Amino acid sequence: MSHATDTLESAIGDALFLGQPFPMITQWTVHLFTGVPNDAGTGGTEVPAGANGYQPVRHDPGPMNWVKNASQDASGNTIYQNASTVQFTTAVSAWGWINGFGLTNQNDERLYVAPLAQSRQVNAGDRVVFLPGELQFLIG
Repeated sequence: MSHATDTLESAIGDALFLGQPFPMITQWTVHLFTGVPNDAGTGGTEVPAGANGYQPVRHDPGPMNWVKNASQDASGNTIYQNASTVQFTTAVSAWGWINGFGLTNQNDERLYVAPLAQSRQVNAGDRVVFLPGELQFLIG
């Protein structure tokens, strides 16, 4: 199953079959969700930003931040994962159970969403950190 949203899938199809330019992605921000958005990239519940300490984290495209796994998963999906640590600020108040994450580009378009391999409860004083390889996106 692909973690690309319908918006990204459409942009890829338009570039491949309609000759339209593929939009340049120059910036990624990583977002956390207590409820994972659907394939359209809508719905779900993002941790609210503000006084609780949550803010999406910038983690731009490029080989310093992202890598392609050398092998595919059992379903034949290509796996991309974070190559460097993604660290959020310290939670001032509880964020709840984090069940998924997503990437938004510089135009605030949500292009990838994925469940976490293991949900994480975030309490006041916790700091969410994803070590290299812990955030994975499947394309296939």
